[in-house]
Amino acid sequence: MARASFGSKLKYGFDNFMSRGGLSIFLALLTLSVVAFLLMSALRIVLNLALPDETIKELGDQFWRPFLQISDAGAVAEDGDSHAGNKVLGILTAFIGLILFSSLVAFITSQFEARIQALKKGKSQVIESNHTLILGYTDRLAEIARELIVANESEKDAAIVILSEKDKEEMDDDLREKLPDRKTTRIVTRSGTISTLLNLRKVGASEARSIIVLNPAGLAANGEERATGDAIVLKAIMAVVASCSGGDIPPIVAELREEPNRILARTIAPGAVHVIDEDEVLAKILVQTSRISGLAIVYSSLVGFVGNEVYFYKPDAFAASPFLDVHMRFLGCSLLGFRRDGKIFLNPEQSQIIEASDELILLAEDDSAIKYDRNLQIPRTSAALPDKRVTRIVEKELIVGWNAKAPVIVNEYAKYLIEGSAIDVIVPEISDSLKQDFMKIKNANPALSMRMFRANVHASGIIQKLKPEEYDNAILLAAESDNSEEMDAHTIAGLLEFRAHFRGLSDVKTQLITEVKDSANIEIIMETGVKDFLISNQFVSKIYAQVSESSDVLNVYEDLFSPEGSEIYIKPLSLYFEIPGSYSFADLVVQAAKRNETCFGVKLRKLELDMEQNYGVILNPAKKEKFDLTFEDSLIVLAEDET
Repeated sequence: MARASFGSKLKYGFDNFMSRGGLSIFLALLTLSVVAFLLMSALRIVLNLALPDETIKELGDQFWRPFLQISDAGAVAEDGDSHAGNKVLGILTAFIGLILFSSLVAFITSQFEARIQALKKGKSQVIESNHTLILGYTDRLAEIARELIVANESEKDAAIVILSEKDKEEMDDDLREKLPDRKTTRIVTRSGTISTLLNLRKVGASEARSIIVLNPAGLAANGEERATGDAIVLKAIMAVVASCSGGDIPPIVAELREEPNRILARTIAPGAVHVIDEDEVLAKILVQTSRISGLAIVYSSLVGFVGNEVYFYKPDAFAASPFLDVHMRFLGCSLLGFRRDGKIFLNPEQSQIIEASDELILLAEDDSAIKYDRNLQIPRTSAALPDKRVTRIVEKELIVGWNAKAPVIVNEYAKYLIEGSAIDVIVPEISDSLKQDFMKIKNANPALSMRMFRANVHASGIIQKLKPEEYDNAILLAAESDNSEEMDAHTIAGLLEFRAHFRGLSDVKTQLITEVKDSANIEIIMETGVKDFLISNQFVSKIYAQVSESSDVLNVYEDLFSPEGSEIYIKPLSLYFEIPGSYSFADLVVQAAKRNETCFGVKLRKLELDMEQNYGVILNPAKKEKFDLTFEDSLIVLAEDET
């Protein structure tokens, strides 16, 4: 190989120097300016030694004039009275200055534009701490952010940082439209892969208060897409753990589609990773709501940060007392249960002694409303408790459509229905796998009549042949889609068809239940005459947001949604009082306690169609608040069963 010449080496070194970026270019321009200044000053000194200039009276002028002419072309006027040589030298100096100045302006402009482009691309460092970090961008994100904005209202300056592969400008435009009022919360977006250490460190993952990992695979995704989406989430969780470099790991709330992956995620960082089986949760609520009108509204009011929230609380100067007595020591919040040695106990025996070491589980509007008063004396009713129970009857249920929640819905119905009840499923097509899944559930529940029919309910005359008015409940399941607007459009179309059929009949008692994705479609759904609906996207988003702020709350929800223990029921007033009348909420709590139930709200029939009044659902009123109740009104309680 031929030896490189000095010129080649010099050029190579210069190329490497310039390739280092903006600082190198700036230093090169600065060096050229200094060289030009020194060179033109030296030429002027030499020229004036040969041809003295009477306008130059001291040596400093030999340097001052070149400096002015390089920085300002108009300074050539300084040589107006000089001889021709200095004038030519002044023009040449000004010309060199123009070249250097324009180069410097071009450089600054290009660097400024590059900086703007970098900001638009969302690649810059995030300097935040104690912020909520959301990894990924799906339709659910806006609902989650909306809940976090409400949660952050008490903070002066809160931040939500979003890292996604989506374009930053696109994210900003979308969020600007969906979340115009952000109160005290700033939303910072960055573009990049959610599972790389470099990107996670840029968005301050280790400094975050909590982290929510969204799944890129929607609920309608096929098996392969679900597996890929879960793999991305698992990798992101591992990257978050690695980015913390052995320090404390922020609580991580992850969205995973498959149960084996949920189990695996919990083992990555035990105690730090929290996952939710949203299909199972939503399916259970749909079933419970179909059998208990208004329950979806109760659950929706219970989760999230608007209204009442679940808190863990340990009173000071607490003396061991029975559960009911402790409940009556809180004027403005409701006692739901307690936690002992890490285990949750909801709706315990009313005589259960609560120890000073136990943590109370309370429903309160805000933590500032939690006030334990061991000397509080609230009058207790002496009303007799009716010797009455809800009689369980044979039911007939209709499920229209099939999606990932359908198997859970059928299994959940089987837990509540008594022998002789029936479940009919209507689907447009019956595949071999669907038939096998259904037969497996049917064989596991021989006491129930289960049938599956193939029919297109949108075809003319099909609904009339189905006779939905003969069923107690009808659940309409839309085909799952990643497009919430598309899914809701199909749901509304189906509801309209059923409503048109029911209008031609008299005394229809069939209850229509459906799932709504987008909360913006609530008013349209209500126009179809449906009282009970689950806003699934909003509901799950509220859970994710609330768990990210207080991971302990997930333990309460898991207990509520589990088949064991107590669940939420809405029971008629006639089970608690022999006559309707005016009762304080404390009276309702005491009467419910006589049935070993925990009352934490009321449902007023006269307001059940009023969206502004939360459809008549009032959670956690003050103990002394009075209600004029009729037998059409109900109590919202935690109980072992529906009777």
